[in-house]
Order: sequence, then C-alpha cells, then structure tokens
Amino acid sequence: MKQTIWARVYDIVRPYKLRMVFSMATLLGLTGLGLLSPIWAAKLLGKALPNGDSELFVQCIVILALIHVFSSLISYIYSFQMRVLGGRLVFDLRRKMYDHLQKLSLGYYESRTSGEIISRMMNDVNAVTSLLTGTVLNTLISSVKALALIGVLFYYNEVVATVAIAVLPLHFLGYFIFRARISHLALRSSEKMAQIYGKVSEVVGAIKMVKSHSGERRESRSLIAQMRENYEIDLHSGNLSKIWAQATGNISYVGQVLVMLVCGFSVLRAELTLEEYIMLMSYVGMLYAPISELIGVVQQILPAKVGIRRVFEVLDTTPEVVDPPDGMRGVIQGRIEFKDVSFAYPQGDQVLRHVSFVARPGEVVAFVGPSGSGKTTIANLIARFYDRAEGCILIDGSDIQKYQLRTLREQTSIVLQETYLFRGTILDNIRYGRPEATREEIEIAAKQANAHEFISILPNGYLSILGANGTRLSGGQRQRIAIARALIRDPRILILDEATSALDTVSEAKVQEALQYLIQARTTFVIAHRLSTIKSAHKIVVLNEGRVEQIGSHDELFAKDGLYRELYDPEWAEKRSKLRDERIKRLANVA
Repeated sequence: MKQTIWARVYDIVRPYKLRMVFSMATLLGLTGLGLLSPIWAAKLLGKALPNGDSELFVQCIVILALIHVFSSLISYIYSFQMRVLGGRLVFDLRRKMYDHLQKLSLGYYESRTSGEIISRMMNDVNAVTSLLTGTVLNTLISSVKALALIGVLFYYNEVVATVAIAVLPLHFLGYFIFRARISHLALRSSEKMAQIYGKVSEVVGAIKMVKSHSGERRESRSLIAQMRENYEIDLHSGNLSKIWAQATGNISYVGQVLVMLVCGFSVLRAELTLEEYIMLMSYVGMLYAPISELIGVVQQILPAKVGIRRVFEVLDTTPEVVDPPDGMRGVIQGRIEFKDVSFAYPQGDQVLRHVSFVARPGEVVAFVGPSGSGKTTIANLIARFYDRAEGCILIDGSDIQKYQLRTLREQTSIVLQETYLFRGTILDNIRYGRPEATREEIEIAAKQANAHEFISILPNGYLSILGANGTRLSGGQRQRIAIARALIRDPRILILDEATSALDTVSEAKVQEALQYLIQARTTFVIAHRLSTIKSAHKIVVLNEGRVEQIGSHDELFAKDGLYRELYDPEWAEKRSKLRDERIKRLANVA
C-alpha cells in the first residue's frame, strides 16, 4: 500500500520525535504563560490602578516581569531546538537525496539539467525542512492555543465566547478560494527556478564558448527573461497571499468590534467590571492571533507541499540499472561476448540491432563506423551504464547483469575524449582512480602516462591546484592525467572513447605512447575516428546503422571492398563511386 505524503513526512521526522515532543512542550509552556498575562494585566489596569492598590500594583508588575523572563528563556530554548532540528533534517535529507542520486542510472542525468537536480536538492529540501521545523509545530500550537482560548472565554463569559467564535468559519473561506491558485503558482515558481539554475550552470560550464562567440549579452538577456518570469510569478503569488491575509485581518477586526460592543454595553449596564472587560478583550485579541497564524501556516504549506513532492519524485525514482542482490564478485579475466544484442534509448530510435562479437583477454578491439552507428552505446553497455534490451552480454562466460556493479566498475576504466578533472590538486585527480594509492604509485602511473615530466615543472608539482575541469592545462596534458588516473586502477577492462581525436599531432603522439602502457595485459575497447590509430588492433568491428557490417584485423578488412576501406581510404571510395556511376551510365546507354 502506497504511503500518503504526510505519512512519508512523518518517516523523515521519526528519528527526531523526542526533540519534536520537547519543542512542542516548550511551545505549550509559552502558550500557558501567554494565557496568564491578560489576567494580571487586567488586574493591573482594572483593579490596582483605579483603586490605588499599591500592593496589588507591585504584585502585578512583578508577576508580569517574571512571565516575560520565563517566556524569553523558554523562547530561546525553543529556537535552539528548532535550529538543531532544522539543521539535522537538512543534513539527513540532503545526504539521503545525494546518496540516492548516486545510485540512479546515467539515463536520469541525460534527461535532466544539472540545474534542475541542484534546485531540488537545495531549494526543495529547504521547503521541506521549513515545513517540518516551523509550520507543523506552529500549526499544532496555534490549534491548541485557539482551543485553550475558546475554553477560557466560555469559562468566563459564554455570550462573549459565542460572539467571538461566530466569525471564525469566515477565516477559512480563503482556503477554498486561494488554495488551487497559490499551489499552481508555487509549482510554476519551483520549475522556473530549476530552469534558472540550469541556465546558469550551462553558461558557466561553457563560458569559454560563450565568450568566444560574443554571447554574453545574448545569454544575459535570456537569463533576465527567465528571472522576470519568475519575478512575475512570485509577485502574483505574493499578491494573492496578501489579499488572503488582509481578508483574514478584516474578519478578525469585525469579530473584535462585535465583542467590543457586547462587552461595552455589558459594562455600561454594570453586568461586567472594567477588569473583566479588559481581560475578555485581551483574550479575544489573543484568539484571533492563532487563527491568523493558522491561515499563514496554510499559505506556507501550499508551496512546501510542492517542494515535498519534488523531493519525493527524486527519492521515488528507481535506477534503470539495478545491482543484483547477490552479485558476483572477484577478479574479472576480461573475456567479453555480445550475443545478438539490441538496444534503444528510452526516448529514441533503435541504436543497436543484433550485434555479436567476442573480445578475449588481452585483446584490443576497435569500433569504427559513421557517426550514430552505435560505437559509444556499446561502450556504455560494457560499463553497464545501460542494460541491453535484447540478447546477452557475457563477461567470462557469465551474464553481465549477474555481476555486482561495484565489482564491474572497479575493474573497468574509461578514458573519454572530453576529459573531466575535478577542482583540486593533480595528486587528488590521479588518486581519484584509486583513493588508497600511495604517492609513489601515483608518480609511476604519471610516468607511464607521459605526464610526470610536465607535472614536475609546475611550481607545486603534484600539489598544483587545477581549476574547474583542469582549465589551466592543455588538452594533451589533461588527457595524460586522465590516462594516469585510469592506469592507477590497473583495470581488467579498458574503454578508450575518442581519447585522442581532439589533440594536435605532438600531443597525440605522447598520448598514444602512454596508451601503449595502458592497454597491456587487459581487454581494451577503442573508439576512434582517426582510423590510423587502430591499425594495430587485434580486431576491428565495423558498425553501420547499429549493425555489425564487418569484423577482422586491419589487413583483412583493408583487403576487402567494404565500409572499412571506404572509411580508411576516402580517395579509394571516391574513385570506386565514380567507376560505379560510369558503369551505370554505360548500361543505361546500352539499354
């Protein structure tokens, strides 16, 4: 049975229920002290001063001062409890959300902007915690306070109590009038903020491209337009909330005027004393305050519910790639076999169609083919970023889905064309491949990757701080650090996805030399547009429109008239095309 949203909210708070109970107790204490104040204020103004009773006057002043001191102390305790509770809830909820995000499949991130994910983790979590630490308790306390005041009023004067509560139902008409519109605006505001986060994240990440295309003003106008939309949404929502609050205040004022008339005429008829008049008016004023607080709480709940739903949407998202409960562990030898594998992305066309090949331990297998032929998709399936739709993928004779994801990924390294380096030292970036690696092991990996030489001449060597994504290094230097990061893991399976395609000739030569260390004694898959870099591969798989068109070594494939030779030797392909066209013309003329 699916839990309601409030049952799930309670699950979040449950570890802190004792602290919540203590906080409620402090608020109840504040409420009790607040109920005492009108009694002694009424005695002071309605009895001590008119009668010139100095002893009662001093007694009232002392008691009111004590009430104020104890109220301040309890209020501080309550505020401290709320700070601790709010901080713990934010910490735990963000940690839970972040841990869950780490488990989600690659497809989740490819279908959403980073700004949307950050917005949910930061803004929406704040909405949840503000609801739990302030709104919920305030709702309970305001309700208790209102009921207590109604009881006190009925105890002292039933007529005044009846008049006071007669207008209470009018306060809640606004809920039915404004609820849907404010909830809708809160959802639009959250979505718009996610878009703004995404836009900022996108532009900052591509700031070099933006500047190189003189796009600063264009991006600024685009962001301003989105912020203006968000401003208008928030303004509209704020106006509705203000109208609601104003209507509530006016209703309260009407109630107070009615009570004032009833009590005033009672005093004139000598049915009430001045002391009782002051006390009853104070209690009526106090009664409408928690009612207004409840209306304010409802206004806070509406946008907070939107935040709760958005947080739970993330937590309810299940990974597409699931770790088997009793997954296989141990060392992978590296024999990988695709058997009639087909695959399509969730919102796209079929990418792979009945692909079959075998890669043996220690072999270098290259994938070539036109753009969109499925080369990178095969790499994603080997790393199990996605699961195949049909067919079977075997590692050392066992289904890839039977392996524990951690076991598979710890023995797999990927070097991409667009290398990502974290902000931090070069040492930390290389060590990311194996956190327990020693300084000596890191330097050995850097030497094998042809990175040690340029690292050593940096002012701080391996402790040099890199900017975001290593922007202070050249493309070849970043790539060699990435290779060192892969080497430090000593993987059984290595995937090189266009690892040298964006480099100049000198950088490519150094990277290729580093790759020779990397591919030794492990199963290596290479994706390359520069076919000259894969001549030494043991096996080349030629793909076209998601199908395997040819398999063989360079010499075998080059000797055949096929797609591989067309890709490798465009001049030959062009001559062949011309000869074919001429032959067709001759046949047409004969006909």
